[in-house]
Order: sequence, then C-alpha cells, then structure tokens
Amino acid sequence: MVTYSKHIIQCLLVVLSSFALHAQDVHLSQFYTADQLLNPARMGAHGSDLRFSGNYRNQWKQVNSLPLTTYVVSGDKLLHFGKEDVNVGATVVRDQFSGYKTITNKLLLTGSYGYKWLGNQFRGGIQFGLVTNSTDLSLQTFPNQWNYPNGSFDKDIPNGEQNIRPSQNYLDINSGVTWSRLFGEIKVESGLGFNHINRPKDTYFNTAFEKRKIRGVFHTTASIPVTPFWTLEPKMQWMWTTKANDFLFGSLGRYKTTDPLFTAVFAGLMYRHGVNRTFDAVYPVVGIVFKEFEIGLSYDFNVSTLSDGVKRLKSAEVSIIYTMAPSTVKYKILPCDRY
Repeated sequence: MVTYSKHIIQCLLVVLSSFALHAQDVHLSQFYTADQLLNPARMGAHGSDLRFSGNYRNQWKQVNSLPLTTYVVSGDKLLHFGKEDVNVGATVVRDQFSGYKTITNKLLLTGSYGYKWLGNQFRGGIQFGLVTNSTDLSLQTFPNQWNYPNGSFDKDIPNGEQNIRPSQNYLDINSGVTWSRLFGEIKVESGLGFNHINRPKDTYFNTAFEKRKIRGVFHTTASIPVTPFWTLEPKMQWMWTTKANDFLFGSLGRYKTTDPLFTAVFAGLMYRHGVNRTFDAVYPVVGIVFKEFEIGLSYDFNVSTLSDGVKRLKSAEVSIIYTMAPSTVKYKILPCDRY
C-alpha cells in the first residue's frame, strides 16, 4: 500500500510540476532579492546607480530525479535627470521542468519613477515582457494512447490530438507601487503589484483560449536597528490569484562587522504556506556581504502532506547581488580655515 501511494504521489507531483511552469508564475523563497519580479516599482529602491542580481533555484529533485530549475538574471540603471529618480532595467527568466522538457523563457523590460514628499518615498513602475512557452509532446501521453490489453499508456499509438501545439508566445504587462519611510532609525517599506494586467492568452490549444488571471502581490519589509552592529529585518509577501494564494513570512538578522572586505553576515528563518491551509515549507537563510556583493543561500524543507509517502521534498536556492556604490554625495562638507 505504501509503494502504491508513493507512485501515485510521484505522478501527481510530476503533473503539477509541468502544469506550474505554464499556468503559474515563477516563485522564489528569497523573493526580496529579485526586485523586478517582486514588484516593478522596487527597481531602483536600493539607492544605487547600477545593480545586478542573479537567482538560481532547484526544487523537487527527489521526484524521479526530474527537478524544476529556475534562473533569474536582472540589471537596472539609474538615469540622471537633475533630481528626478528614473530607473530602467531588464530581467531574463528561464524556468524548466526536465520531465517533459517544458520550458518558460521571459524577457522583461522595466521602468520606474521615484518621488519624495514630506519624508515619504513613493515609487511607481511598469513592466513589459515577452513570454515563450514550449514543451515536448512526444514525452507526454494522451487518452487515445491508453492500451487497454496492457493496462498502460503506449507512446507508439498516435495521440490523435489535432488542436494542440508545442509552443506559444504572448506579451505580458505588470505594474506596481511602493511606499517607504524612516521612523527614527527604523525604515519601513510596503508595496502592491499586479501581474498580467493585460490578461494575455495562455494555452497550448489552437482554438480554446485561456486568459491569465491577474495576480496581486503585497509585500512589506522593515530594517530595525537593535544595536550598533545588529539589525533585524522582518519580511513578508502575500500573492493571490482567484482562489489560490501564497504567504511567506520570516525575518533575517544582520550583523555588521569591522572587516573591510566581509562587511556583514546575516541569517534567519522563513516559512511558506497558503492562507487557510497547512504549512508548505520552512527554510533557513544564511549569507554574507563581500565588498559590493551580497550572497544568500536558502534550503526549503517541505512539511506539507504532499510529501507523505515519499522522501521529504527539498529545494535549494542561491542569490547573488552586486550593488555599485552611489555616485551622489549624501553629505557635503564645507572646509573652513582653522585659527
């Protein structure tokens, strides 16, 4: 009975994995490291002239050794127009499930604008993306390929499908706003983003078209100095679309060192679950700051009922961020003669 349940769960996970790549969006445990994916308005919120980031995620490798892998590379640049805060950037995403060679590629172009008013920082952003999806139909089976005498699917039998194609392309539009403010030494930031606001068609079928649902994202974070060396950084993200939702919450602790090269280290614990259902995963996060580079590592431990009957599913994720020192001068010093 255990073996039978194990096979059933494995099949379900494989099906859900391939479905997720073209019917759902890329998700990261370290969501706060990919600004342009989290919210287009967050681009440029780091206060630097130039920034590059990269993310790699590998999940569900324990299911028949067929993992889901995600690659994200982003860059943005501050354009100087007097006091105007205008940023432009680009993001490249590749998401693939090796089981059916199902691949999603995205090229996202983003623009954002920041405005300060009465101690508040407001930002708005818009993003245009070209999305391509492809899959290998020869690795999949269809109802017509069921072999009744053998009681199994036979790929040598013609699938009889005339209304399906192996790839699709569509234009995707996302937007968002953020707000941030200093309360003494405590910095708070919150944002609201909306993805697929143009409701693009997303289907492999030729005649039956399904439109993407708008996905909302609310996120907030804070930087709370505890001592001159320690800072607490709570973080939260809530995503929803129709009746599906995803909630991530946790906190990092950052320690500022006196080393000129390794300037900071950080660690924390986060968890993910859906509202009104059981926990999905718990994951620790550790990282270092080396000169202008910040490197983060996380490892998801699946605690949901989907992992019953099989080995506990795990996911590894790496993030790397390079932030150039800002060219603007924060403080001006007027020299004076000494008497």
